[in-house]
Amino acid sequence: MTDADRPAPDSSSTQDTEGFFPVSPLMIRNWSKGRFALYLRQGNSYVLYTSKGDAFTDAHRRKLDDMGVLLVYVDGAERGAYASYLLENLPDLLLDENIPMEQRGEAWYQASLMALRRVFEERLPKGLAKRRFAEISEMLRTGMDFFSRNGALKQVARMVSRGYKSYHHSLGCAVLTYFVCAGSPKVDPERLHAVCLGALLHDLGKTLVPQDILDRDPETLPLGEREKLRAHAAAGVALCAHLPMERETVNCILLHHERVDGSGYPAGVPGEVQPFYVKALAVCDTYDNLTRPAPWRPARTPYEALRYMKMHKDCFDVDAMRRLISVLSGAEVPTQ
Repeated sequence: MTDADRPAPDSSSTQDTEGFFPVSPLMIRNWSKGRFALYLRQGNSYVLYTSKGDAFTDAHRRKLDDMGVLLVYVDGAERGAYASYLLENLPDLLLDENIPMEQRGEAWYQASLMALRRVFEERLPKGLAKRRFAEISEMLRTGMDFFSRNGALKQVARMVSRGYKSYHHSLGCAVLTYFVCAGSPKVDPERLHAVCLGALLHDLGKTLVPQDILDRDPETLPLGEREKLRAHAAAGVALCAHLPMERETVNCILLHHERVDGSGYPAGVPGEVQPFYVKALAVCDTYDNLTRPAPWRPARTPYEALRYMKMHKDCFDVDAMRRLISVLSGAEVPTQ
C-alpha cells in the first residue's frame, strides 16, 4: 500500500499544490504545541493529521507506524516555521543513530539552505544582521561535526550539488572547502570553522550588484559593469564589518577571486602570499560555479569543469586541486 492509499485520521483536506514538502516522521520530535501542521497525502490531496498548535506524541507516531506511513507533509506556507524547528533541533537530530544517514544529511541541508536563503534574500541596508550571522555560524558548526561521520561526505556532496541560486552555490562552496581543508597540514583545525564561514559568505557582496549584471557573462561585460561586479568581494566585507568575524573569514570573503599567478582581483595578490585556505576556496568556488547553470550557459559536468580548470592550471594551487579531486572521488562524483 502506498502513501496515497493509506487511511487518514482526519477528513479535513486541501488540494495538491507544489507548496507541500515531505518530511520523514523520524525528523519530528514530540511537542506539546506544534508551530506547523502535519498532513498525510491521499492521491492528489493533503489531509490534515495534526493542526498547528496541537501536540505530537508517541501515540501519533505509533499510529503512523501502524498505517505504514513513511512521510508526512508540511505546507510550504509554513516553511519558515519548519526551518526554525530544524535549526533548533538540528544537533539532536544529527546525533540520532535511529535516523538514516541520508535523512540526517537532508535535514542539515534543508536547514542550512533555509538559513542561508534568509541571508541572501533579505535587504541588507545596514549589513548582515547579527542574529542571522549567529544562526548560520552555529548551523555550520553543527554541520562540521556531522561531516566527520562515516558516510556523511557522500550524502552531503550529493545534496549540495543541487540548485543554481547564490545561496545554493555558497553552501556548496562551504562544504567542498571543508573537505578540501580538513586534514590538511596547511590549515589549523581550530581555524576551519572560520574558513568555512568565509566560504558561506564569500558572495554576500553580490546582493548589492544589480541583477542584470549578475545575469550576464562576466567576460562580456563592459569595463564599468565589470568593475561593479568585481567590487562584490570588498562589498561583502563591508556588509559584515560590524560582526565579530575572524581573520580567516574576512580573508575568504575578500580574496576568493585572487589567483596564484597574480591575475585575480581585487588586488592581484600572488599565490606565495595567499593562505592555503584562500587558494582552496578559490578552487572550490570555481569548480562549484562551473558545475551549476548560469543564465548565459548550461552547467558543465564535473569532468568538464576539472578539465577547464586544468587548462588554466597556472591560476590554481596544485595541492588544492589535488585535494578537490580526491574529495570528489570519495563522494563518488565522476572526475574522468
